[in-house]
Amino acid sequence: MRTHSIEELKEKRRKGTIETEVPFLFNGKQEVVPKKIVNGEMEVIDIDKPIGEMMTSETSRKELVQKVVLDVELGREEVPVLYNPIYELLTDPNFPKEFEAKWAQSGTVIFFEHLEGEEVKFGSLQAESGPIARLKGYAAGFEYTKEMEIFNQMFNFEIMNRAFGEAHNALLNHLHLGPIIGHSYKAGNKTAAQFVSETGKVLENKTGAHYALSLRATLRKALKDTRTAKRPGTVLLANSADKEDIQEALGSMTYAATPYGATSGITDIIYYDGWETDVARKSYAYPGVPEGKAFLVRPKRGFKELVKQGLQVQSTIGDLSRLVEAQIVGDFWRGVFAAVDENVQEITFPGQ
Repeated sequence: MRTHSIEELKEKRRKGTIETEVPFLFNGKQEVVPKKIVNGEMEVIDIDKPIGEMMTSETSRKELVQKVVLDVELGREEVPVLYNPIYELLTDPNFPKEFEAKWAQSGTVIFFEHLEGEEVKFGSLQAESGPIARLKGYAAGFEYTKEMEIFNQMFNFEIMNRAFGEAHNALLNHLHLGPIIGHSYKAGNKTAAQFVSETGKVLENKTGAHYALSLRATLRKALKDTRTAKRPGTVLLANSADKEDIQEALGSMTYAATPYGATSGITDIIYYDGWETDVARKSYAYPGVPEGKAFLVRPKRGFKELVKQGLQVQSTIGDLSRLVEAQIVGDFWRGVFAAVDENVQEITFPGQ
């Protein structure tokens, strides 16, 4: 069983060497800058000249944008994306603005005994139902002011770059996990809390219930519910506050001299608590999984991550009338298809 949380993913990135190339836009042309992480330490570009001076030549401007791109990547490393076990990635610069989920279809074929003279039974394509996928553009930017330049506040420039990257990945987690967390589930997509005593007796309510055994029974009931509905869930989306309880409930245990075997069927657990920040004295928050709730997901087939254009960073000369030396802008274009009713079971944990 694999577990995924921001801290665990960051820890994995601290091991070994990771080398990639990050694209950016410069003078309307696609460029790349090498990104290298060695044992968790990422190579960045240090600049010892004022930002305003670097905007005066093409070579310096390109070096500045390369620094911004790597600083942004450093911020993205601080907020890893968590939804990969659920979504299938589809990338195509020719995606239309909106379309039906033809790519979310699966083939259905059955072999029958063939009798002489009979027509062969043909298979068909069957699509997941759900919302029409719409691709949207997202953008953010910040400005490097003359005040930052004359007081040599390069550290503020780097802080903004990294915050840019953090905000980008935080939004991706919200776009992909939000539809699951915020959905209004039908009765058939809900598994209520189950209650079991320390001796293994099934109870009607939590009075006299043993929490670990009750949570074990609840998770097993959810697995059974998804299998009965022919949408077997294998990925559990939960709050990190419930991490220890979930791990105990899924493992083998012994209570009142009765052994209980480990629960199988869940391949991945994602712990997502949301994200929040303050911008210009205004708070922004993306809700996470509520404590005491979880979602059992059948991944991939009904969940598509659609990327028309990944994050693209570019820099331009600023606005003299406002003493802005440089403007940094990033944008990306993507969409999400999430057939939630056909693939997710909402679980309510037994109260302690």
